[in-house]
Amino acid sequence: MKETTGNIMDRRSFLRAAGAAAALLPTRGFPAILKLRKPCEMLSHAAIGCGNQARYDLGEIASHPEVNITALCDVDSAYLEEAHRRFPDARIYRDAFEMFAAEGDKIDSVNVSTPDHTHAQYIVEALKRGLNVYGQKPLCHDLAESRAVARLAAEKKVVTQMGTQIAAWQCDRRTADVISRGWIGEISHVWLFSTRRPEPNPSRYRWPRESAPVPETLDWKLWLGPAKWRQYAAGSYHPGVWRMWRDFGTSWLGDLGLHLMSPVWLGMQLGDTLPESVTAEISDDDWTPEQREQFWPTMSHVTWTFPGIKASGMKPFEVEWCDGFGNVAFRLEPKFLPPARLRDIAALTPMGDLPAQGRVIEGSEGWILSTHYDKEPYCVLKNGTVVKDLPGVKTAPTHYHQYADCCLRGGRTTSPFSMACRLTEWGFLGNLAQLRPGERLDCAEEIKKSEGAA
Repeated sequence: MKETTGNIMDRRSFLRAAGAAAALLPTRGFPAILKLRKPCEMLSHAAIGCGNQARYDLGEIASHPEVNITALCDVDSAYLEEAHRRFPDARIYRDAFEMFAAEGDKIDSVNVSTPDHTHAQYIVEALKRGLNVYGQKPLCHDLAESRAVARLAAEKKVVTQMGTQIAAWQCDRRTADVISRGWIGEISHVWLFSTRRPEPNPSRYRWPRESAPVPETLDWKLWLGPAKWRQYAAGSYHPGVWRMWRDFGTSWLGDLGLHLMSPVWLGMQLGDTLPESVTAEISDDDWTPEQREQFWPTMSHVTWTFPGIKASGMKPFEVEWCDGFGNVAFRLEPKFLPPARLRDIAALTPMGDLPAQGRVIEGSEGWILSTHYDKEPYCVLKNGTVVKDLPGVKTAPTHYHQYADCCLRGGRTTSPFSMACRLTEWGFLGNLAQLRPGERLDCAEEIKKSEGAA
């Protein structure tokens, strides 16, 4: 299989190119109905990324009866060859930019399921070519990239979907529905939490790393993409370990955090609303300054303050995020845990206790408790009554089939980039606060600075 050096640009050059393509364009909602196929035609789809989460994404998209997998791309030939055995008629590539150039008008759609730091370069290239895009969360690696993607998606008006695939599951959909119906009154506070962390193994956080030969299957230069050059180190980046690194991942907040935020964003109909301020506290981790430059903290507590909206009775409200507090052997301080009173509320429901990851939404009339998984949310009123028989929602196709259906027949997906970029930016503002713990950040000012950096 041919090795390629790829068409790689640094992050600043990428942002300039994306900005030139879509300068000063609006970012509000837009119709997602471009590039429709004739009813008798199949959707020709290409996959960028073939292993791990990408393998799942590919399988789910391919399971749609009107999708044809036309091209496959991965920087690791082992993943690429395994995917090619599943889809032997697909053309294969190591370099996504070569795939875009070679496929031309042969493809209608692409999914981008790669490490976070390479998402934006491929999404932008697909959008510039007028292709429909399914992009794994987070869509980008930082605020500046998100703004560039939002502008370009608004210009092209293609079908887009961010990979918050659990938004199609019953629990998330019912959580959003109950919030939007106002069953617990005016929303005053939201807690999001996860016991997990990007990498639970403490030995992974050593620095510096000892370099090692690059595996024969991996094109390391393509894997790095727009990130700064560093030597390959065995078991340190690929596969899967990249999320804990600031150069490659976006912390646990950029992954599970976006899942947990999604039904809150949809149910409260936040639209373009972003927080006004954000603060964070992070774990000490006994790290050296060099380690802090490399890794996201293993525990964090982030608080965003939002302006008043209709769902909050036009009063400001707060959202808090706690993560990484499971299986901690030292200095687990109360500030990294959800408030104890939330456990008392959970004890009133069939849950019995808070889940390992989930959310609690407080309103003037009660609370909604909701997990990250496909279980029922529960509504507890302020008098202690647990509401049974919450309203149902209609059966929905998977996130992937919804995306394919919209590509084929038009319509709007659940997580189009017009909404998903704002959701992503909510998370990224929390990441910025993690890098400046104890400091109150003005969100509008941080976004302005990011646009200037582009």
